[in-house]
Amino acid sequence: MYIEELPLTGYQVGWGDIGLHGSLGYDAKQVTVEGRSYTHAISAHPPSNTSFNLNGPFSVFRCQVALNDDVFHELTSADFMVYADGVLVGMVRGMQAGHTPKELQADIRGAHSLELVVNTRRWDSCHAVWLDPEVCSSTESLCAGRVTDCLERTEICLPPNTITADRCIATVVSPSYTSFIDDMLGSLFANGQCQDAMAVIFAIDPNEECRAVAAKYGAPIVECRSLCRVQPMVKSVLYSAALAVNARQYLCLDADILVVGDLRPIFYALDACTEGTALVCEDEYIAGIAHNLGEALTRFYRGHDGDIAFLTGGADDVRNYPIVVNDGVFASDRAGMLSIDKYLRSLLPRSSDWMKQDEEHNSRNQFLFNLALAHLNCGVTLNRTYNTLTVAHDITKSPDGGIRSQEDGKRVRVLHFAGAGRMKNSELRGVYSKVSDPLINNGDGDTYNDFLKALRKWIGINGTHALTWSVYGTDDGDDGFVRDPSTFPLLATLHYLIRGNGCERVIESGTGRGVSTACLAAAVSNRRGGRIVTIDKEVLIERETLWSQLEPKVKDRIEARRMEAIAGLSQALEAGETYEAAFLDSTHDADHVWDEFLLAIQLVCKGGIILIHDPCYRGGNVGEAIERIKRAGFGVVRLWTADGGIRADDHLGLALIENRVIACGGLLGDLPFPPP
Repeated sequence: MYIEELPLTGYQVGWGDIGLHGSLGYDAKQVTVEGRSYTHAISAHPPSNTSFNLNGPFSVFRCQVALNDDVFHELTSADFMVYADGVLVGMVRGMQAGHTPKELQADIRGAHSLELVVNTRRWDSCHAVWLDPEVCSSTESLCAGRVTDCLERTEICLPPNTITADRCIATVVSPSYTSFIDDMLGSLFANGQCQDAMAVIFAIDPNEECRAVAAKYGAPIVECRSLCRVQPMVKSVLYSAALAVNARQYLCLDADILVVGDLRPIFYALDACTEGTALVCEDEYIAGIAHNLGEALTRFYRGHDGDIAFLTGGADDVRNYPIVVNDGVFASDRAGMLSIDKYLRSLLPRSSDWMKQDEEHNSRNQFLFNLALAHLNCGVTLNRTYNTLTVAHDITKSPDGGIRSQEDGKRVRVLHFAGAGRMKNSELRGVYSKVSDPLINNGDGDTYNDFLKALRKWIGINGTHALTWSVYGTDDGDDGFVRDPSTFPLLATLHYLIRGNGCERVIESGTGRGVSTACLAAAVSNRRGGRIVTIDKEVLIERETLWSQLEPKVKDRIEARRMEAIAGLSQALEAGETYEAAFLDSTHDADHVWDEFLLAIQLVCKGGIILIHDPCYRGGNVGEAIERIKRAGFGVVRLWTADGGIRADDHLGLALIENRVIACGGLLGDLPFPPP
């Protein structure tokens, strides 16, 4: 049932009134998100707390959370939290205005009270809404289906909405390991540099502490039920991670590790490897007592000479396989993960019987993982710094704060407190778990870097001369000019002006070869309604070549209109279009720029930004238009035109204008519209 039907035991909102049954709580307005009105919704402007009496045997609370459509996109954000009997059971952090609603689901089994809490760090207009909030009496609603992992150590509850990501960082935690997971995730987000990857927790019989940690880091939980007596052996669920998470690449990490270095090279290595490759680290502790898989079986895993033949149904051709790995860190693409899962399932029920013969040896699942790698011949070893075992190595802090192995001085990327090494270097633990508000990943990725990749490919084919008439170039318009090709800081300034100012729709006059268009499109590509409308009467073939190199999510944001700039801007105005920014870069004549500007101030929202390029172009007089704009009462800041320092753009410059009159001027008095 919808929770509006439950007894409301109390509420507190930061502005307006509580909104129930789709009411927004002020001005008789209705909750509307992405253009859809909701008849079942709770509107509670933060800081807010709405409490209900759970008068029934409910097991699940579920809803979507968002900011109402009347909030300017990305003006504010909110954290949504669900408490059952005072215990945090679900959370969505950093919900941005204008973003697609996010699912929120929480286990409320046995609870008597339900609290919906919303907090924000930017109070103004934070109209937070809970969409279709309901409680259910069946735990099956948490799960679209159930499947055992490939070794039948756990039962995986498949989420009703498939978890999808380009890159997934998966970990598994059981109740006895909950104290480790907070530190691991904190270190991952602090040091792993994998902001575009989604962290997913496979939680075995999750307790409230585990749910609170997952909520803290905004990590989806895949609930699992243990089918074995020895908790560490549930690690096998990660071998089947691809069944619950649909991703292109997977990085699987144990809970008892600390990430102390950059993990991006692992994903880059997967890109460079053939499909189905598994990236693994040799187990240096086992390597000290065994030279191949057969020796590891008898000397470490307490097996017998005939066990490999027993497990495989007769084959014993991998006994001399030379790589024995520790599965605390491994990575593969989707094809590789599914192949490992499929092969290990082929060993059932023999593998299950073999593990039960010696359940006290809690790493036998790891031997089976090794057996799969050997049979599939898919393992490629990483440098051991990606899985440095404290049981096998002594480590030390270097003067720069890094972690290094004392044996060879190598800088460690992943420190693994496995087995008997769990008590070593214990002073390093707890550093990250004590932080209550970590900077969590957002999954948007580095859209500027994606643009630069496309730009460099394009310049490689067309040469730097193709940058003429972009934000780069000489002031005579004869050549391209790039002083710092490592970051292209002028394009970076343009990109982050748009992104950092919260712009969603941008109009551009003067497409040219489409360099600035592509840069602007990348800046709004992570926004639901992002759009770059670019106007030019000419179509240069080079622009299509550049745009074809862009990621689809960037290219799809571009709408090219073939017409003269003034006509195009006028048409947009007549159509009632609105924008948050304009970039004027067509004809470099003062009168023409002034006419474009007069249209731009009507198209761009109040307080939006208008950018004018080439105020110092030697063959034009754009600077005269800039002075005219200043006399009209607008504030103008000229960028890239400093008399000192290094000239990064040959002094072509960029004028930044806030669409708001800040001083009384005379030139706008004759306009048929009031100044912004």
